[in-house]
Amino acid sequence: MDEPGIAQLRDYRLPLPPHAIASRQAHKVLEWALLGWQVRDSPADDAHIVLGELVTNALTHSMDVFTLALRLHGDQILIEVRDCADATPEVMRPDDLAVNGRGMFLVDALSKEWGIRPERGGGKTVWARISR
Repeated sequence: MDEPGIAQLRDYRLPLPPHAIASRQAHKVLEWALLGWQVRDSPADDAHIVLGELVTNALTHSMDVFTLALRLHGDQILIEVRDCADATPEVMRPDDLAVNGRGMFLVDALSKEWGIRPERGGGKTVWARISR
């Protein structure tokens, strides 16, 4: 039996380095997943924004390899980023003059739901569901 091609997979998992290139790699994997899942337009755009914010948080707060997981479950796209940092993200109403602080506000606005799951041994997984 032939193995499925990368575009036919329902689950993707990728360790990413604590380096700026991780964001580019994460977005490329998301592009492949969305193509295989035949997700386009607004859900794809929302998924890229949410992914970017979660990866940026991991890069900002964790100085170690972190893991990206993408799943399609029914009509929901699940994006998970697991890192070793103890800091948990919060939704804050951004100050108009602030340089940062809008990330989780965007995740909250674009996701059907999102949350934080503590991991054994430390760290956490931040996840978000986006309607397809």
